[in-house]
Amino acid sequence: MTNINVVGYVVLILGMMMGTIQGGTYEDVYNLRTTLLTSYDADILPLDDQSGSLNINLSMMVFTMPEVNPVQGAITMGVMVTQEWYDERLTWTPSDHSGTMIISMKSGNIWTPPLTVSNPITFTLLDSSWMQTKIMSSGKVMYTVGGIIQFSCSFNMKFWPFDKHICTLNLFPYGYMVNEVSFSVPGTVVDTSIYSENGEWFLDKDSFNYELGTVFGMNEIAYSFKIARLSAFYLLTVILPINGIGMLTCLVFLLPTESGERVGYSITIMLSLAVFLTVTAEELPKNSEPLPIITVYILFNLAICIIGLLFVILNWILFNRTEKDDMAEIYKSTVRFTRRKWCKRKIRDDPPRKTSVVRINVKSKKKFPDFGDEIADEDIGWKDVSEAVDKIMFVLFVVVTYIPSIIILIYTAAASGYIKG
Repeated sequence: MTNINVVGYVVLILGMMMGTIQGGTYEDVYNLRTTLLTSYDADILPLDDQSGSLNINLSMMVFTMPEVNPVQGAITMGVMVTQEWYDERLTWTPSDHSGTMIISMKSGNIWTPPLTVSNPITFTLLDSSWMQTKIMSSGKVMYTVGGIIQFSCSFNMKFWPFDKHICTLNLFPYGYMVNEVSFSVPGTVVDTSIYSENGEWFLDKDSFNYELGTVFGMNEIAYSFKIARLSAFYLLTVILPINGIGMLTCLVFLLPTESGERVGYSITIMLSLAVFLTVTAEELPKNSEPLPIITVYILFNLAICIIGLLFVILNWILFNRTEKDDMAEIYKSTVRFTRRKWCKRKIRDDPPRKTSVVRINVKSKKKFPDFGDEIADEDIGWKDVSEAVDKIMFVLFVVVTYIPSIIILIYTAAASGYIKG
């Protein structure tokens, strides 16, 4: 929402609240104003009995929430607060003043509550001497204040970008103790009928509530509300790309070792994940209580990528060994394990090697492979070992990458709930 629109809303609502002066001529209103302000001091609580307490009825309207900044722990919100109270020093009989029942007066001329934000980013006083008040003959005063204010909220980013928060806007009458000024909310807690939606955050309009308390010995009212991040943008720009990069990490073991591109491919993937980690860190507060699950998720993928790079390098060493290097039994067992399920099909498709074990049909004198026998150890080379390791690593990395990823994402989205900041 632009500043022009905000000002328009303020002017419109103030115009509706202020109304017009009812009855009497200019001189009648001037004489009434002079009479009311005679012996009136705006610095004194407007009670005949100064040992009493002044009650103020509050009604709030929220019309915009242009910015939510979890990194700074700040919310910017456009609010208007209408305060109503009875000023015992500002009463008159309308018939004595040509029927004048309501007059308007600048707030600097009479006593007004110094309504202050108690959890601000910078000190904020919702009061100004140029604002108008509406005064009725019964002494009832209506005073509307507000604007674009910025206040603090503690954001729990554990479930980012599916995070939900409960924040509060706290107000108190600066300088007046509990026994002097008190608050009450007689009607609707907060009016959101003209609220303008935020493109990144959802504001639950029905979640507004209030709680009365004290701060520094003064009465305080805390307006609480719920906000939730609209996660579709981050789902498309962060979560899905990270999953895609995780898939590419597994595919490195399908690249031919002879290509010589495996190490560079793995390093590129690792750097891509590091970039995503940097982008995510810019969106999160600089604290570790609690640590966002998405950060752990990216670090997990980065660790998998680093481990994959190590296996690629070690497998490259195996691939380049010669027949002169002795081969341990564990390497041969690895090859036998990967060939056990498909060696029969391979033998059918390929002609048997010279060292393969065959049986002779006495009648036909034809030779055919013995599918029940194992391939001879002499047939296993270091390239076969490298190929077997690639197959095992591919399956293992698919399992290790995707099962934890699915579990983490489902948990993050499902377990996210409104957390009070």
